[in-house]
Amino acid sequence: MRECWFCGEETPPSWHDHVLGLHKDADTTMTPFIIVLRSTWRMEIVSVPRCARCHTGHQLERTAAVLSLAALIAYAASGQLDRLLGILSPTTGERVVAAVWAAVACLPGLVWIAIRLGRLPWQRLAPRRIGYARHHPEYLELRADGWKPRAGPLHYWRSPPNPHRPPPANRPRRLIGGSFELLGAACGLAIPVAYFTGYEELAGVLIAATAGLLFVASKIKPED
Repeated sequence: MRECWFCGEETPPSWHDHVLGLHKDADTTMTPFIIVLRSTWRMEIVSVPRCARCHTGHQLERTAAVLSLAALIAYAASGQLDRLLGILSPTTGERVVAAVWAAVACLPGLVWIAIRLGRLPWQRLAPRRIGYARHHPEYLELRADGWKPRAGPLHYWRSPPNPHRPPPANRPRRLIGGSFELLGAACGLAIPVAYFTGYEELAGVLIAATAGLLFVASKIKPED
């Protein structure tokens, strides 16, 4: 039985482990006859032990990060930032409203910072943030041996494969996840319609809703 790297609890090898990818000896060549660049590299995987509780806590951390970014984008897209900066020549009342919405838009970011610093007394949060995985001895040993972070070169965006497959999602989880995905897609399609018809505030809300719904939907179903 291993210890969770983030909290010290005993945990067996499972799909909750955090997988880090490293690459080395990247080489780019041109294929014969056809002008196509082909990249090859060596990849190494480090499975950092993680319990179910810390896995959930790290998902909450990422959700807070996505929502904080979406809130700022939505605030700017809604036109409130222009009113706050005086670009649209707002009245005093409109500037006050813009300032209030600015404070609201910063709340998800403050929650994300508090989660990263471990300032929220909630048992479902991980004691250490997900970036602490890069301090694992096996990872540090490979880095010292010349391995570079990421599963591949800069243009390779896939996550390293997890050797442990997650359990299949049951029917309620699939239905809930599918519903969130449909709602997120509907909100995404409605964004340009709302923006170009003069409803900037609604477009901002739809941006935040799209990011939140799609991200939460990706975390509801374990196989995603």
